[in-house]
Amino acid sequence: MALFFIQTAESMADAEPLRGADAIGVDLETAGVNGLEPRQSRIRLLQMATDRDCFVFDVDKVDPWPLADPILASPDVVKVFHNAKFDVKHLWLHRGCPARNLFCTMLASKLLAKGKRHVHHGLADVARRFLHKEVDKSLQSSNWSGPLTESQIQYAARDAELLVPLYRRMDERLRAEKMHKVSQLEFRTVIPTAAMELRGVYVDMAMLAEAEQWLRGECQRLETALYQELEMSDALPGMNVLNLNAPEQVRQALHDRGVTVRDTSDAQLRPLAKDYPFIADLIQYRHYHKIVNTSIRALKESVLPETGRVHSNYHQISSASGRYACSEPNIQQVPREPRVRRCVRPQAGYAYVIADYSQVELRVAASLSKDPIMLQAYAEGADLHRLTAALTMGKAPEQVAPQERQAAKAINFGLVYAMGPNRLQQSALSSYGVEMTFDEAVKFRERYFQNYRGIHAWQQRLERQGRQRRYVRTPSGRIRSYVGEDIRVTEMFNIPVQGAAAEGLKSAMCIFWQEARDLGLDAEIVAIIHDEIIVEVKREQAPEAMALLERSMVKGIEWLAPGVPFVAEAHIAESWADK
Repeated sequence: MALFFIQTAESMADAEPLRGADAIGVDLETAGVNGLEPRQSRIRLLQMATDRDCFVFDVDKVDPWPLADPILASPDVVKVFHNAKFDVKHLWLHRGCPARNLFCTMLASKLLAKGKRHVHHGLADVARRFLHKEVDKSLQSSNWSGPLTESQIQYAARDAELLVPLYRRMDERLRAEKMHKVSQLEFRTVIPTAAMELRGVYVDMAMLAEAEQWLRGECQRLETALYQELEMSDALPGMNVLNLNAPEQVRQALHDRGVTVRDTSDAQLRPLAKDYPFIADLIQYRHYHKIVNTSIRALKESVLPETGRVHSNYHQISSASGRYACSEPNIQQVPREPRVRRCVRPQAGYAYVIADYSQVELRVAASLSKDPIMLQAYAEGADLHRLTAALTMGKAPEQVAPQERQAAKAINFGLVYAMGPNRLQQSALSSYGVEMTFDEAVKFRERYFQNYRGIHAWQQRLERQGRQRRYVRTPSGRIRSYVGEDIRVTEMFNIPVQGAAAEGLKSAMCIFWQEARDLGLDAEIVAIIHDEIIVEVKREQAPEAMALLERSMVKGIEWLAPGVPFVAEAHIAESWADK
């Protein structure tokens, strides 16, 4: 492959072959205070490669954008990136040009790994696996700010040269594995994901400081009360060596007070809280202590000075089902503590629109299983949790008490994945605060499958096919392979359902992102919290954005799970705490 290092306006003519290519590999080298953060860096090199040639543009010395921008924006040319989100964010911020019709070799690698956890997806790993080439990445972290060495130029070119051959090989594999549809969805989702990260969430630091002060005060109050209650038998007068954050010490202190537990997890302690008030204090103390030392600390340390916002890193395919994960910081793990969540709010003149699906996983399961009772309940707008309570507890729906309906939530969301009685009992307590005896869990489980025969038949069919084929699929074609490993039956049921929900959310993001622009709305998705979408929008446009978000979410999931009415519930909020 011929290499052209372009540093002058005259040498730009050498890059004309780029105009006729059907696929172009694109890569960037960035320089600055933090080359990974678009607002703290600049584009130093632009590399663009065809099947035959590679062009490395020295952006400090030449302007490649009159040539590059139309190519990046063209829907007729496939742009091939590795970790496309990184490059898209830089191109968008510095050029205002999000690439269209892109192919990401990192996302393709994750899809083709079929849920295998041990597979790595760096460019060197992908080149080794698909092209049988070894790639030296030692210069990746070198200094790109000043004069460049020949080795750096060669390194930059090699990365770009790999991309089109990888695209040809990987696209062929995706089509052969019938994963072209899901790959196109993932590639389209790069743009709204990049936009979400660039926008970030605004954090009111003064309000956050107030929340931290209050939480620390509560921690101190609870700590003092707990030390008095759990004073250790071997403590010296006036001293208490108990560490409330050391599980074994706490377990021993509880034992000294006559409370014997296997461990000090919340699942073990919560059933005892009503009989021992100090255990309720301990649970509350640990909750507040964790918020201060994880969520608040992470938010404070992650605010970007240039924007006053937190720009989390979203991992688009973080699990075999295709769900998002989040880091730096993990905004998805901020607990439902109103004092903290109200600090995450829109900037002046804007509002939040917050939406999530109603019972999305149960509706997907109804579609996949064709269970007649569930399908009829959703078609008629019935309360499925109340119906399940009535069917499993042997009473009329109007006689179901609120606590019984709450228990039915645990039954519905647990047994759609075929939880055993033990797991159902534990899940009911930890997730829904419902105490359920083992015998009750057994009885509810039996009655559930006696009534929801379509769910039971679907699970049996899915398990039989999964064991024969050694894989399961999501509705859009994502594969979870079990070749060479043990099949986990509950995961086998989980993948198609959670996968459809994840793919529906991504589809909704793409629809909303495009239609908001077509309508001229000043609205951006700023966070994804599991099945929830948060949009920041100009205040006067909030009602229109709310209606669009609801439509987008319904449209995004309907094609994956037909035959069931889906509901997305949105509202206008002043902060994240208004959920």
